[in-house]
Amino acid sequence: MAYRTLTLLSLVLSSTLAQDSDLVGCKAVSCPIESTEDRCTVSEDTFLGIGTAPIPDVPSSLEGLSLVKGVNLTVEEGEASENAREFKSVYYLGIPSDLEVNDLAGCAVFFNNPPAKTFRYPTELAGPRDDNGEAQNVTDTAAASGTCSEIIDQACIDRLTERARDIINDADGDGCAQLEDELNNSSFDECSASWLGSSTLGNLTATPLANLQTISGSQNSSSDCWPVVSKSDNLSEIAEDTAYGNDTEAAYTQQVYKITPVLTVFSGNGDNNLVDETTSQMTCLKIVKDRPAEDYEGGEEGAAFQTRPSLLGAGVVTLMAVLLAGL
Repeated sequence: MAYRTLTLLSLVLSSTLAQDSDLVGCKAVSCPIESTEDRCTVSEDTFLGIGTAPIPDVPSSLEGLSLVKGVNLTVEEGEASENAREFKSVYYLGIPSDLEVNDLAGCAVFFNNPPAKTFRYPTELAGPRDDNGEAQNVTDTAAASGTCSEIIDQACIDRLTERARDIINDADGDGCAQLEDELNNSSFDECSASWLGSSTLGNLTATPLANLQTISGSQNSSSDCWPVVSKSDNLSEIAEDTAYGNDTEAAYTQQVYKITPVLTVFSGNGDNNLVDETTSQMTCLKIVKDRPAEDYEGGEEGAAFQTRPSLLGAGVVTLMAVLLAGL
């Protein structure tokens, strides 16, 4: 069994940089643990882990709003195929208990194609080996955390948030549909270095933030996890996206720990205006698996298997074990 050991330098560096990121996972929200896995069940969805972050740069009337991402996995019966696994990402808005959800208005845009860059920290000693056969320092993908400005050029963020405000301000009718259409069909040169060298933004969807429904007590009766840092906050499901992959560890890591940028736009809502003027922000979400190895059954040895899924969401018919290559 290969053990993962962090150098003192990488521990210090990773800890310092992690403090700069508000994106956190199951450790921060106290998800239950099953053997070597994090688990978070919300309503009828059971997630392999979660990531949550406050929406940055909001006016004081919207302080405390957060976004949450959870991913669950369904495995098809029968022969393995390129689409043998279904990865469903579910997104929630975390709403402070003193904020009336019906007063919200605006849109959230989900960029389902990840940016070209990924978060770099924390790191661990792992393969591939160098010319001398020594392990190299590489990013711990599962635990990696950061902010949008680390992976998306600031000029791109500024351009997208500015354009979103303009579209919503000028919208006649369904502003979210117009925003989605504009972002889907326009090129943004400022973003060419952020999305795999393309000035287009890939697959994206916009959803309204008006008339949201919070998860009720009856819907939450089976929940063992409330994936927000402030446990008094309410949750509203706002979107979901489904992707497919094969039965390799690489496909699992790519889909489960994929970074999803979310562009939020908040505007006035008739007489119940929470904002004086339209405001927009970019938040980057991903599942963060940052618990220490000793928290899991089997300690470090058990934690070496943390990327293996062992429990699927509600309605899943079957489960296939994932064997990690090279262990």
